[in-house]
Amino acid sequence: MCRIRTVVLISAGLFMAGGSMSTPARAMDRERASSGKTQIVAKLNGREITISDLRSEMARLGLSANDPAAEPLALNSIVHRALLADSAREAGLHRQPEALRQMARAQEQALADIYLATTAQPPEPTREEIDDFIAENPEAFDQRRIYTFSVLTMPASLFSEDELTPLFDDSADFKALADKLDRDRVDYEITPAVQPSDAFPSTIRKQLAAYRTRDNIVIQSDKKAQIMKITAIKDAPLKRADAPVIARRALLATTASARAESLISSLKKKSSIAYYRKSAAPSEATEK
Repeated sequence: MCRIRTVVLISAGLFMAGGSMSTPARAMDRERASSGKTQIVAKLNGREITISDLRSEMARLGLSANDPAAEPLALNSIVHRALLADSAREAGLHRQPEALRQMARAQEQALADIYLATTAQPPEPTREEIDDFIAENPEAFDQRRIYTFSVLTMPASLFSEDELTPLFDDSADFKALADKLDRDRVDYEITPAVQPSDAFPSTIRKQLAAYRTRDNIVIQSDKKAQIMKITAIKDAPLKRADAPVIARRALLATTASARAESLISSLKKKSSIAYYRKSAAPSEATEK
């Protein structure tokens, strides 16, 4: 029997600048930075780049302090951005309307991020809470699995569950569905994918736990429909020593997200918001 669930996936990209420094720091500065007697790690055209700048950039890029390559990547990112920004100022681009809008938006986003991080910061979970989380989410720990999928992607507007489901329901592949899409001249692609169960939200993890090979999940967004057919399942439980660390991280992220949503909801209730463009307004606003 085909099992279909509809969710919306949100993905984020991570940009990490590469390359090498073109101007080395003076020997004395290098020695002082290495000895911890100064917070300066580099200088660019007289501008000091500090340890705080470096740590902040590492956090922005999602780099671990335990990664030996993290500091060079973060420093290169700072240098490249500064060089490009200085060149933009020399060209007068910082006075253009679009640049002013983007700079104002960036400043506002930075303030919002800092306020949210400060206000919605969750408390450190107790060991009991961590143990409870592990027990409540076995699919991410003791019963963790790795799923291999065959993924067919097509336009969401052309996906009809009633019409197309029989073509891939109990099949081992998408051949019958692909033949129909070819006849109808529908653009699509079929690609493989491998994901562990803990990469999915908890609701999807629990659904997957009951699934077997040939079962299907349909993921829809505004533009695309993806049919994910399970082609292989492998047990891959986490090591017991790793479970508390991962559970703590997940608890902090989940709690922070819930606190952030609560904070935003509270701020909205205290504010006066009027929507004048229906297509841009949140769905709950258009229903009022």
